[in-house]
Amino acid sequence: MSRITDKILILALSVFAMCYTIHGNTFLIVFYSAIIISALNYYLIGRKDISLSMKQEKLSDKIAFVLEIIVVILYFFYPPVITLFPVVMYDIARSRNYIAAGLAAGILVSGLFSPNFETGIILYIMLSVVVSVVMCACTEERLYIKREYRSLRDDTEEQSSKLRMKNAELIRARDTEIYNAQLSERNRIAREIHDNVGHTLSRAILQMGALLAIHKEEPIHSELEGVRTTLDDAMNNIRASVHDLHDDSIDVKASINQMASELQGKYNVHVELDINSDTPRPVKYALIGITKECISNIMKHSRNTDVDIRLNEHPSMYQLIIHDYTLRDGRKKQSYDYPGMKDDIESDDGSSDRTKTQKHTKDSDYGMGLESIRTRVESVNGNLTITNDNGYRVFVTVPR
Repeated sequence: MSRITDKILILALSVFAMCYTIHGNTFLIVFYSAIIISALNYYLIGRKDISLSMKQEKLSDKIAFVLEIIVVILYFFYPPVITLFPVVMYDIARSRNYIAAGLAAGILVSGLFSPNFETGIILYIMLSVVVSVVMCACTEERLYIKREYRSLRDDTEEQSSKLRMKNAELIRARDTEIYNAQLSERNRIAREIHDNVGHTLSRAILQMGALLAIHKEEPIHSELEGVRTTLDDAMNNIRASVHDLHDDSIDVKASINQMASELQGKYNVHVELDINSDTPRPVKYALIGITKECISNIMKHSRNTDVDIRLNEHPSMYQLIIHDYTLRDGRKKQSYDYPGMKDDIESDDGSSDRTKTQKHTKDSDYGMGLESIRTRVESVNGNLTITNDNGYRVFVTVPR
């Protein structure tokens, strides 16, 4: 049962005692007092543990503690208050108010010898007090067990959620390992075909060419020419298959991460890669080549402390941003996530010092590295923007 149900039942027991003890306005005063005191203690007592220690941590608990003692002491000034003891004893048991409990027990024992009340009524009130204490103990224990169960259930759910997350991470790691193993196997097969079958066919083609040079008479020459054509077709098919296997095995994320690892130790490297494995082959080559050239330039020329490498796949384009910079006052200079020209970029000396390139012409002033980047971008119809602001920032967008 709940505390409210307990209080209603105990109040009913107290009303029965009131009916045989007091009448008229006194009955109404005691009855309403029982309701008010019971309601006050219901909201004041916030204790939730089931220990037997008499500790009052909150101010509301202290107020309820004093109120219980006052109600018990009122008996000496207004004896009909004794009929409230079953109601008050329920709250006394909840708050572990041993002072009020001792006073109430002494009053009930002395009431057996008091001429103000019949012995039967005192015994009934005593029985009601015992029932009140037992109900309080049972209800508090049940509520405590219920709270512990909820807490355990929440902890179990949290642990299950963490376990599911760990399992998902393990599954992703396993899938990554399987994917990498597949890529490695594809590379191995491509190498085997190229080194063994390809070379064997190449020898056969050369030998067939020698035979064609020796045997010019017909019909042997025509038959040998047919065999050579077949060998050439087989060689072309194998070459195409090898290239397809090798191209499928290119992992852009793994390649960029491997290149970025070369910067570790000398720079604070921040890598963010979000691109699918089904990216077209020319785009893969271009993005990897641009990243390789940028990292090479950073290692040769940059004196900054931090490097950002971000590759994101959007619905309409691929976006690559590589920026080497030095934190200023603990804050990074503003970077741009959306392609386009920036008009308010300040250089180190505070002036507008930027190099913009968007579908550059051949006569742009580039070094070998930047010219290589520009060529790769143009090969996939992309746009290139390079800014010289607190280090070089290469911004590439490639349409999908």
